[in-house]
Amino acid sequence: MERCERHLITKKAPHLVERIQAFTESSATVELAAIRLGCDAAHIAKSLSFLLKKPMSKTEAKAHQKMVREVLAQQQQDGSGAAGGDRTSASPTTTTTAPDDANVVVIVAAGDAKVSAKKYKEKFACQPKMLRREEVEPYTGFPPGGVCPFGLNDDVRVYLDVSLKRFPYVYPAAGTTNTGIRVTVDELEQYASNVVEWVDLCEGWQPEEGAAPADGSSSRSSTIGVVQDAGIAAKRVENEVSKAEEAV
Repeated sequence: MERCERHLITKKAPHLVERIQAFTESSATVELAAIRLGCDAAHIAKSLSFLLKKPMSKTEAKAHQKMVREVLAQQQQDGSGAAGGDRTSASPTTTTTAPDDANVVVIVAAGDAKVSAKKYKEKFACQPKMLRREEVEPYTGFPPGGVCPFGLNDDVRVYLDVSLKRFPYVYPAAGTTNTGIRVTVDELEQYASNVVEWVDLCEGWQPEEGAAPADGSSSRSSTIGVVQDAGIAAKRVENEVSKAEEAV
């Protein structure tokens, strides 16, 4: 929490420090945070940490594969390779990314949103790979369950997902597993660390196509339509009865 506070003070936003809430129990998940803060789970601004690796060029990939083959050959020569000289356990073609080019991105999204693998790949040209639990704190500066958009490590890039724009206020963590802070979407964008841009990377939060609005207007329209159809049918029956009586 202190790291978050220092960041906000540095950004000349002491009024946000006053909004930080600390709890005696955990708020490390979306569901727990919503209970502690007394809001809907969708209003929780969760910070998702991903390891982004830049793909190798063809030249780099060939050089890397050559190096791996040389290492394997040396291991076999030294008697430290795989049993029986089996090289399948460490195939030189399995590595396609350069660890030195790895970097971390944090996507801040609404609590009911899920990162779309398709959208992520289109944006970053690689499959989504979240940080392992033991990597979270050294890479981001915050512990798992407490990752906060305020005060992240300098080399972490932050992307804000449009799923948050539905709400006047959202609630990110404040740097620990038992804190939260209420901010407007504009304040989130203004004071978060290393913000790159707003993105559309999530799914599952939009109303399904053709779904009835929350105010029930669609169902009311359907009911009106049914009543109108029934009235027309009744009128037709009445006309047919009248014609039959005239014929008699």
